[in-house]
Amino acid sequence: MEEKVKKDILAVLKKSLIAIRKEDMGGLKDLSDNVIHNASVLQDEYSISIAVIIYSLAKIFERVRYRKYKDWDMFQRNTLNELTNARRSLEQDDVESYEHSLHSLLQVIDRLGKKFRKYIIDVMNKAKISKASRMHEHGISVGKTAELLGVSEWELMDYIGDTGIADIPLNITMSAKTRLKIARRIFS
Repeated sequence: MEEKVKKDILAVLKKSLIAIRKEDMGGLKDLSDNVIHNASVLQDEYSISIAVIIYSLAKIFERVRYRKYKDWDMFQRNTLNELTNARRSLEQDDVESYEHSLHSLLQVIDRLGKKFRKYIIDVMNKAKISKASRMHEHGISVGKTAELLGVSEWELMDYIGDTGIADIPLNITMSAKTRLKIARRIFS
């Protein structure tokens, strides 16, 4: 794991634990976007997985109705424990233990009741598509982004079309006339 990636993920993990305890789900969603830049530029699996996990947790914890499920307390406790373990592992440069903690976090889902588990899996799948669209926003092709996040190109294109990401002015190029004016200004 590259040092910059590790440093960014550590910062996100620390702030995520605080956000979950304070029930700041908006802040938690923002934290998932903090590592999307690394995920886009470096296309590294560590940044991608933590972005998806943190965003998924924000979506899960913001849904108050999930707290009525009998497995909620176990899910919340194990989530906080595994995020803490992941943070400690990275602080000790133990990437293998970091990966194990994230894997254990995902295994918690298998122990949930059928209905609650179905909701959580659905949230995580939608989070992958959402984060894929953010990577596409950073200039990564739909095909590459879909491949990196394990989603179908069709799902991703449908989401991008629904959200209007392709219509963001930053993604619309300048006219040839405008580019020529800028070039003349630069080179005169």
